[in-house]
Amino acid sequence: MIDGNSEEELNILSMMPGDICSFLKTIARMHSQKARQLNYYIIERHPEALARYILLLSIFFDDDLGPRECTEIFLEIYGNTMLRKQTSAFLHSKVEELIKFLTNGEGKLAEFIDITQMKFKERDAIEKVFKTWYESIECDMEEWREKRLRSYYEDRFDYRKNLIDWDYSMSVKDWAEIIHSKLFLWWRQEGIAYEIRDSKYPQPNRTMASYAEGKEKGYSKLKRGFWGDIVQSPYWSIGVHADEHSLYKKRSFQHTKTCQHVAEYNIYSLLYELSTKKPYKMPPEDSEIHGRSFWSGLSHRDVEKIEEEGEIETLQDDRLDTLSAGQARGNSSKKVPQGVRLILLQGENFDFMKGKKKFAELFDVVFLSNLCLQMLKEPLPDLLRARAALVVEGADFMLNFDKNDRKAFNDKIKELGKELGMVVEDGKRDRYKLYNGVHFPLYFLSFDKAAAQEVLAQRAKRQEEAVKSQASLESLLSQSTGDERPTAEALEGLEALDVPDRPYEVDAMNRPVVYDGIRRGWERRTMVVLGRKGTAAAPALKAGPLGFCAVTGLPAKYKDPQTGLAYANVEAFKEIRRRHGARETPGEAQETDPAVAAQADEEKRDEVAGERREAGKEEEEEEIVEPLIFQNRPKWRLGGSAVL
Repeated sequence: MIDGNSEEELNILSMMPGDICSFLKTIARMHSQKARQLNYYIIERHPEALARYILLLSIFFDDDLGPRECTEIFLEIYGNTMLRKQTSAFLHSKVEELIKFLTNGEGKLAEFIDITQMKFKERDAIEKVFKTWYESIECDMEEWREKRLRSYYEDRFDYRKNLIDWDYSMSVKDWAEIIHSKLFLWWRQEGIAYEIRDSKYPQPNRTMASYAEGKEKGYSKLKRGFWGDIVQSPYWSIGVHADEHSLYKKRSFQHTKTCQHVAEYNIYSLLYELSTKKPYKMPPEDSEIHGRSFWSGLSHRDVEKIEEEGEIETLQDDRLDTLSAGQARGNSSKKVPQGVRLILLQGENFDFMKGKKKFAELFDVVFLSNLCLQMLKEPLPDLLRARAALVVEGADFMLNFDKNDRKAFNDKIKELGKELGMVVEDGKRDRYKLYNGVHFPLYFLSFDKAAAQEVLAQRAKRQEEAVKSQASLESLLSQSTGDERPTAEALEGLEALDVPDRPYEVDAMNRPVVYDGIRRGWERRTMVVLGRKGTAAAPALKAGPLGFCAVTGLPAKYKDPQTGLAYANVEAFKEIRRRHGARETPGEAQETDPAVAAQADEEKRDEVAGERREAGKEEEEEEIVEPLIFQNRPKWRLGGSAVL
């Protein structure tokens, strides 16, 4: 769908990726394509995410850092909640540089990062985030993370190790066994994903502190804390897939490398390829090295060669900085390719792009994370070029979902795409697999505006009809000033049916609540319509003065004094009287002794229940289990629950 040899500019939109590595890999591989202008747009909801992107890019393109040091600091800030002292000091020293870039456009980042399309208040929010990274700012990351864990595990907190082992054994191991069980357990409990040479981690990673919206004691407020991932792990983005197959060798049915080796290899290979314009190939002897780090074998070989000369540390540093690449540190230059522009934007959806000419039919490729499934609707087609590609992240590796929820989520991606006239390309998934044959959690859709024109026109027509219907209803309600209650003549003509009497309770929306006197007692029954396939969801009706009509569901303006039910018009009133006309009048009710009536009702219920038990037809109360992906997750409380 996208021609890599075209000379036209390429516009890519990434919606809430949560990761900057996709951008780095894109620009590192540009040397294999024909030179063209690349505009890479990233939209995030929170300023903390944009601030982290800028920081990680600043580390990656820092010419004062060697390959090893750059890789280690990048991964440490990327995945660890706690930092080494030297890394925390490095982060502190970076703050002024980042603020100058943001406010004055100074520094290397200004050559390719464009923030001019952000509002001034959004830039100010990012600047405030930068200032919270000073070491003088209080940040109790360990306490914040523990509260998150306690809120997530609740009563099972003391047994969390068993729950983590269950997640790994039943899911993670089948998806990517390269993620070692001990590394996964350590990260889930302590928040340390990448270990740097048996170091201690006394300082908090302030870049992971953020604000979350919630309620406390009934009041809405923003609360600062750790609201990052505590379930999935940061290994999935850069720690499970690499082009070097030797990283996945096994001995005695065990991997000789781990996800940390893969992550270190990926970051270094990006640095190498960006500098040399050639893919990095690991030397054959390096594939036989064993250790907890990608660098372990390199230092081991050099130590053996010069152990007697007493120059171990000096040669190690030189060897680790060049990584067998045959290049001196000063000869390499980490420069962004010509014609690359990274545009950072802040928003919760595509609505801020709607109707703007600069975004109309702009994007060739759009990526949506699995947080953005609800954005697979208008105005997305208006933002795509005549021929475009869409990549949507699925729920294949989501540990909080069960098997059925994952399938339902992925099927929803295809369904929503087809409603927009897109074509699902399942064949492309076979090109993107992990080392063990497991598919990436990516789903590919192609968009051809000419072919999708009919589908989009039908969808627009349905939406227009729904809007007109709502507008017409609101107009009738606002213009109706007459009395639509039935006249006395109409009441006399109604014929009441002989139906058993049923007491009613009215809920908050003036809808009847049926009383089942057999065994369930008072029972509220609510019908929820999630929508029909191929149709647009009708807008919600506005309640009338008395809620909604008990018969038609329309806004109700009147209330039947006999039944207590609200109704909208004469036809609804007639239907209520037809169904419930045999109910006794208030005067008749006063003649009956309440105690006698209650005793009679109880005897009747016991009699009916006894007959059902004798016939073996006693009801079993049905348990309705709502799918996990449609359940309402709790907001954070004092302890702070998961915001995933």
